[in-house]
Amino acid sequence: MKKRIIALSMIAAMSAALPGTALAAETSQEQQISVTLTAEPEYTVTIPASVSMGNEGTYVDVTAEEITNLPEGKKISVTIAGTDKYNDQMVVEAQTSPRTSLRYQIISDDGELIETNASTGAAGVGKEVVSFTENGTKQYQIKPVISGRYEYGVAYTGSITFGIEVADAE
Repeated sequence: MKKRIIALSMIAAMSAALPGTALAAETSQEQQISVTLTAEPEYTVTIPASVSMGNEGTYVDVTAEEITNLPEGKKISVTIAGTDKYNDQMVVEAQTSPRTSLRYQIISDDGELIETNASTGAAGVGKEVVSFTENGTKQYQIKPVISGRYEYGVAYTGSITFGIEVADAE
């Protein structure tokens, strides 16, 4: 019995050493790979940290510099992202008793009037104030809406947040 096991082991070892024929179909697949590297747009947009305005409002400069890699058909868009007031209302308030507030409007560089108004549902969030396709300075106008109850000689304050992004040019 021992001899049979040794003989079977030898036959198995010899069979493994002999070349055999593979029964597989020969296939090859080729894939072309194409890579185009694009640099991300880079830019610096400067918006003043504070603005003072009188009864007639004021003009505000927004500057875009160091614009590189901006794809064709795209622009750098500066929009209203929100305010510090309830429902993103475009309002400035005075520390008076009772508290007084004034609405304000923004007139974009292309002349669009942007304002919020709770009674009409007008909203400013998402509206474009200025846009750039090249380095430069553009202006928007900010004006108070003087109506209702207000007081002279007090400071009205509030804040607005701007969004800056690369968007499709129209």
